[in-house]
Amino acid sequence: MNQSAMSLLRRIGFLWVVCGLFVCIGGCRKRSGGLELARVAKGAREGVYYSLFVRSFADSDGDGIGDLAGLTQKLDYLNDGSDATDSDLGVTGLWLLPIFPSPSYHGYDVTDYCAINPEYGTMEDFETLIAEADKRGISIILDFPCNHSSTDHPWFAASRDTDDVHRSWYYWLDGEAAAAHFGTSLQKQVWGHPLWNKTDGGYYAGLFDASMPDLNIANPAVRDALKDAAEFWLKKGVAGFRLDAAAHVFNMNKLPVGMEGLSSSLAWWTEFSDFCKSVKPDVYLVAEVWDTASTRAAYMKAIDSNFHFDMGTVIVDALRSGKAGKNNPAKTLYADYLIYKDARADYIDAPFLTNHDQNRVAGMLRGNIPLMKLAASLYILTEGVPFVYYGEEIGMMGGKPDEQLRTPFLWATQQRDSLQTAWIESKYNAKTIPLAEQAGDSTSLVSHYRQLIRLKTGLPALLHGRMEPLDTDSSSVVSYIMRYQNEAAFIAHNLTDTAAEFQLPESVASYRLLYASEPVSVQKGSSIILAPRSSAVCVPEKRPR
Repeated sequence: MNQSAMSLLRRIGFLWVVCGLFVCIGGCRKRSGGLELARVAKGAREGVYYSLFVRSFADSDGDGIGDLAGLTQKLDYLNDGSDATDSDLGVTGLWLLPIFPSPSYHGYDVTDYCAINPEYGTMEDFETLIAEADKRGISIILDFPCNHSSTDHPWFAASRDTDDVHRSWYYWLDGEAAAAHFGTSLQKQVWGHPLWNKTDGGYYAGLFDASMPDLNIANPAVRDALKDAAEFWLKKGVAGFRLDAAAHVFNMNKLPVGMEGLSSSLAWWTEFSDFCKSVKPDVYLVAEVWDTASTRAAYMKAIDSNFHFDMGTVIVDALRSGKAGKNNPAKTLYADYLIYKDARADYIDAPFLTNHDQNRVAGMLRGNIPLMKLAASLYILTEGVPFVYYGEEIGMMGGKPDEQLRTPFLWATQQRDSLQTAWIESKYNAKTIPLAEQAGDSTSLVSHYRQLIRLKTGLPALLHGRMEPLDTDSSSVVSYIMRYQNEAAFIAHNLTDTAAEFQLPESVASYRLLYASEPVSVQKGSSIILAPRSSAVCVPEKRPR
């Protein structure tokens, strides 16, 4: 950066700190901490979701295990329902990891698809949660593990009997001869463990684990039972479902010879999606398809929203390198969007950094707060409906085994917050600053998330827009434009540890700086001086009303 730019940055830096980060545009109100955009996010299919493990969030009865009543008491942290406050996170949706009865801590081995895990409370507690969330404009989707059940499920217990109708609800083989006819082997391995598990009554398929036998979704009775469960919860008021292991319900490892996996899977998910829409027309379904962009796109033909696996990797790799190249991260993501669009024009992307199956992003970025802020900006200020993994907003760390990815949310010390959970001790968060110590700090990570979420839910171009790379002359900057109808926003991220000066591209040269994540970032005509490891949002001088 040249000397005049540095001088300008120093001269006006203090002024920006005093005046705040934002410039008021139509539909906004001033408040402490800067500008508030009026939220325009409506319904379950837009906004920002918070991925929440009930066991680890808030404990109402002092047994150390989080529960639904505790979550209800903490809803105001997530969204208090008012645009006039700034103490809440501002999310518009919750994805609850499994809350059904289960013998495990994680809940993905379900024993009853139409009940509440008693450790989490009662059906009345759930109904209260739904009602209180609705008052605050929060939609709730449930994790729906329908690739497999628990070995403790009554369906599976009945299926052990070769003469029981439930026998065909699962994949059973009675020996090597049957396996050979099926086109497999009883010694078959998947992901380092046996696919076929011996028990009384024969061998059953457990793609993920012996404790989770695979349901035979080719059986119409199984499909009907799962649709009945979905209807039960939709009528309870849930907005939709996160579809666990969506790509594996017809995994080729467990299918008989001649059965095609992808087409069978798409047929089932189309059937399921159509059914859910018949119960709730605006239902939100988001699929877990941990695969390539082309495979994710294929599933979008059946399920209109899909998690954007690989986005976190693209972002973390870019931050670790500190190089944008020729706007490479934006172009990589855009290539995925083009694939999605080719499959389904009205697709809904679901971006995220990491989830409950992955090492937390704070650890991957070694606790570097500026990098964590930048990572958040890179995925929240782009297409679709972002998913924030609980604790990500305060910099919680976690690594394998899975229990350490789902440790208690750090409200404060146990002495200062009576709802603190304690079912497991974290090995990674001894130095993580709890929420209570970050909440009042305008420079904290959680404050940054609050600002981003209000931008995302308040600007139509960010909320509904499609992304297209828009290059600057800087190799330090990732940049793109978001467009929706007659709304637009230009976004730039400086990946480097030095200030970056660049000219706004010709098509957005008249845009003005609306938001900068660091107050020393400034605009000088059509030139932007972007602080190290920071982001900026520019909008047209006159936005449509």
